[in-house]
Amino acid sequence: MNQTPQRARLQRGDVGEAVVELHSKLTLAGYLVETVHLDRFAGRTHDAVVAFQRQRGLEGTGIVGGETWKSLDEAAHFFGGRLLCRRTPMMRGDDVAELQLLLGSLGFDSGWIDGIFGPQTEIGVADFQRNAGIPVDGVAGPTTVATLTRLRLSANAARPIAAIRDQERLRNSPKSLVGRRIVIGDFGYSPVVAGELGKVLRAVGARVLLLHHNDGSTHARAANQFDAEIYMGLMAVPDDACEASFYETDSYSSYGGKDLANFVIDELSLALRIPGSVEGSRSPVLRETRMPAVVFRLGGRDQLGDYRREISSAIHDAVMRWVAVPSTATHLTDLGQAKQR
Repeated sequence: MNQTPQRARLQRGDVGEAVVELHSKLTLAGYLVETVHLDRFAGRTHDAVVAFQRQRGLEGTGIVGGETWKSLDEAAHFFGGRLLCRRTPMMRGDDVAELQLLLGSLGFDSGWIDGIFGPQTEIGVADFQRNAGIPVDGVAGPTTVATLTRLRLSANAARPIAAIRDQERLRNSPKSLVGRRIVIGDFGYSPVVAGELGKVLRAVGARVLLLHHNDGSTHARAANQFDAEIYMGLMAVPDDACEASFYETDSYSSYGGKDLANFVIDELSLALRIPGSVEGSRSPVLRETRMPAVVFRLGGRDQLGDYRREISSAIHDAVMRWVAVPSTATHLTDLGQAKQR
């Protein structure tokens, strides 16, 4: 099954079979949980859930809801552990992302490294099979996995096609915002800030789409359909915060997203007088968008609207810096080091 089933919402103190399943998923993902009472959601499990959520770019609440269950399902799959193919609903998981990375690093275009086995991934698998002299069916079965595994060292030494395409698109992009398609996503509690930012960017000629929804995959689908060139998500949180995340896995980093995140946090931390931070994440909205994407967590949300002009001005200035200085090869060393970890 690749659709996340409807599961119980779990938190510290819960007991039962759903907690046993949670422990199994966390263990497969590499996190320490309760080892004696497997049906009890206690302190160690709470800490493991929080660590997992933060590593996946989710809010570190320690509460296991739909998004956390979905991410746990994806993290439980390891390359070679199951047959990968195109189907409905599409297969998702860390093993699919590993397949896409290996194919792309060997020169076979499997599309964006998003962990979703779609038509472009099927084409990439078939192209690899054809070149490797193995049966061509577009399915990553045992023979294909074994062949890719033998070539892993060669793949680790090369940049994936997705990274090359990302850099070339940035390098060839216009050096202004006139006519550029930008999506601003509001995850709740920040519609006033999103609206003000949209107004500021439209004033300099950008085409802006505003989204108001609490689901990251919904944002990603809309941004992809809009053929956006930049996505920026806004999350308002209760406590003081000035944080940004961009798409990154153990072996892949979005160059454009990383640069944009750093530029914006530089400006925002000065405007809000709050220390800022930037980190890689594989949250759904960052992973599934097909353009440089950043999500900002800003607080406290009760007063955020009062600073909408300062926030909008800071983000505008950062985006103008970013389009004027496209991402270059400066991150290639970072990617090489990530692949060796």
